[in-house]
Amino acid sequence: MNIVVIEDHHLLKKASADLLAKMYPEAHIESFTYPSKATAYIQNREIHLMLVDFDYNSINEDIVSFVAELKQNRKDLKCIAYTNHKLKVILKDLLKAKFNSYLNKDAKIEDIVSTIDAVMNQDSDVFYESPSYLKYKQTVEEEKQKFFISDFEKQKSLTKTELKVTKATSENSSDSNEQLANKLGITLNTLKKHLSNIYRKLDIKSKDGLKHFHDRVKEN
Repeated sequence: MNIVVIEDHHLLKKASADLLAKMYPEAHIESFTYPSKATAYIQNREIHLMLVDFDYNSINEDIVSFVAELKQNRKDLKCIAYTNHKLKVILKDLLKAKFNSYLNKDAKIEDIVSTIDAVMNQDSDVFYESPSYLKYKQTVEEEKQKFFISDFEKQKSLTKTELKVTKATSENSSDSNEQLANKLGITLNTLKKHLSNIYRKLDIKSKDGLKHFHDRVKEN
């Protein structure tokens, strides 16, 4: 089995290679500082696993394109991103390049080991939800819950008439204020007063913001 480590921090590169050597004593492991330096070696060999640093910023070291091309041409190759980047910043790129998992560089050794083992025991087109990934998912769900609670409290602060105005405005967002006032059976000045109060209570500034709030609450 051939394994490649691509990491520009020498201590991390050595530590990663040493860990992989303990996990797979029979494997041949090569380490490189940059993707470009690994290209020649990879081209002439069958590679089974790559542990790739995702922290390259140079235009000449486009890690997304590098891995995407390899994965397209080598159906059995498995790649794990190893990075300090927050997952929400890079998740789309990881999935686009068809990485098989994600590890934060602060991950515990046991989490790194379990993730590598899981990736090696699954199909090469599967994205494994590592402990690092699950921690991110939990954070996202907690943030959604906070938004839900906050939205619910804001919605409770609206009067029945304001709720009616909110619904009508959101569902007829292309209508002018005059058209909305006519549909609601109120004067234009009354509508404007209601919208002003609604914007203040919901901490929004426009009809677009009101529609976004209404749609978000409706989904939940």
